[in-house]
Amino acid sequence: MSKKVLIVDDEEDTRSYLEALLSDNGYETVLAEDGEDGFRKLSDFMPDGIILDIIMPNQTGVGFYRKLKKSEAHKNIPVIILTGVSSYKDFFGRSHLTLPKPQEFMEKPFSTEELLGKIKALIP
Repeated sequence: MSKKVLIVDDEEDTRSYLEALLSDNGYETVLAEDGEDGFRKLSDFMPDGIILDIIMPNQTGVGFYRKLKKSEAHKNIPVIILTGVSSYKDFFGRSHLTLPKPQEFMEKPFSTEELLGKIKALIP
C-alpha cells in the first residue's frame, strides 16, 4: 500500500510538479489550493505526511498548521514546510506560539533530491 501525501500550495505549477514527483516515487497524492481546502481534504484522505506552503489566500499555511497541531486526529502527521519566505523558519520556533516546529523546513526553489530524501525519511 502506497503512502499518502497531502500537498497544500496555491501555485498550480508547484502542485503539479510535486504530484508528478511523488507519484513517480510511489506516493499517492491529494492536492489542495490553500489551508481551507487542505483541511477539508484532510479527514477524507488522512495522509501519512503533508507538504505545506506558507503564503496562500483564504487560509495561510500558518493557520493550517496551527489548526492541524491542535487537532487530536491530525496532530501527529509529519509536515514539511516548503516556502519561498525564509523568514518564517524562525516563526515556528518562537516559544510563545506553543506549537511544535515542523519536522522539516525547506525554501523554494528546492532541490528535488533533498526534498525526496526528506519525504522518504519522514514517510518511509
